[in-house]
Amino acid sequence: MEIIFRKGQSGDIPKVFDLIKELALFEKAPEQVIVTPEQMLEDGFGNNSAYGLFVAESEGVVIGMAVFYYRYSTWKGKTVYLEDLLVTENFRNQGVGSGLLNMVLEHAKSI
Repeated sequence: MEIIFRKGQSGDIPKVFDLIKELALFEKAPEQVIVTPEQMLEDGFGNNSAYGLFVAESEGVVIGMAVFYYRYSTWKGKTVYLEDLLVTENFRNQGVGSGLLNMVLEHAKSI
């Protein structure tokens, strides 16, 4: 089974939102997810993106995500902060999380 790692696209938001809900259930805090898919779409793919997104997919289905944003350090300048790294349960322990983390690290080196 091939796993593809790529930059997230607006069409990925419904599945990414499902992953967020999966994480919230695992953390026993589903009621704390107040963001909507529509808000995520605007915040990530509108005129002033608030976050970046990488996804992993298998057979055309998003199975993992890495959400990050930029912050500024007065000592180091522009940096990347990893907000969430999540792989759906059936694909854990197969290198998907490492692959997503590597994408974020490579991106951070390029800024």
